[in-house]
Amino acid sequence: MKTIFLIAADSIRSLLHQRLLLGLMLASLALIIVFSVLMASARKGINESYSYEAASSATATNRMSASEQKSFRASMQQASSAMQAFFYGFASLGGDVVSLFIFSMAVAAEIGRGTIRLTLSKPVSRLQFLLGKFLGGVVVMAGYALLTGLAIFIFAQSQGLELNPAAKWAPWLMFCEELMLGSVAMLLSLFMHPIIASVLAFFGGNGLCSSFHNPLYYFLPDYKDFSVFLKVGEGSLVNWKDVFFLSLYAGDLVVIMLLLALWRFRRKELI
Repeated sequence: MKTIFLIAADSIRSLLHQRLLLGLMLASLALIIVFSVLMASARKGINESYSYEAASSATATNRMSASEQKSFRASMQQASSAMQAFFYGFASLGGDVVSLFIFSMAVAAEIGRGTIRLTLSKPVSRLQFLLGKFLGGVVVMAGYALLTGLAIFIFAQSQGLELNPAAKWAPWLMFCEELMLGSVAMLLSLFMHPIIASVLAFFGGNGLCSSFHNPLYYFLPDYKDFSVFLKVGEGSLVNWKDVFFLSLYAGDLVVIMLLLALWRFRRKELI
């Protein structure tokens, strides 16, 4: 275990020194901030619009009726949920790009540079190397999920929004989805170029298949159930049982992908 942790720590240091990765993360966070400002402006416009309508209605009847008040509150709640859904959808897309970059390059880059031969010449097994690289990526993505969760909390507090029940689970579900994407990308990167592996991992979910007409639906990974954007848009509620089973599914998929990656890695010739 010590060797795995040492490789993970070295991987984290290496990732934090990569300008491209830091650029992707900073760009993602910057776009989140810009998106927050735009959402704040949109919310202000919605508030003014509904306030004007409410005032007009109140002027006509000297006061808002109970049904008008209920409609107003429902409209504001719907607008609030939509803002949070778009916020996390945007943040999740940025996290997916970062995750695919990290995990698709984790082992493939070492093989391409030839530095993996030097590492494996030491008392380090291929299993320890693979798990260490994956663990390093997990730590970086956990940090990204925490930053995103903090961002949505600050955004909600600053705008006076009540967090949607589904949005409260969004950082964890986003983290699980990114690990699924990363594990698939790491496996595919041992067969093909990392860029192609990333594209296939991203678009290789069963959301593009029909459960009734395509048997691949039952074998390809399921990413759509981890999307808070879709759940809020559909009005679906998320409770701890849903999160538990989704986490279990993600864990199973990651383990299977890592086992397949190890099988391939042990048989792969290192140039």
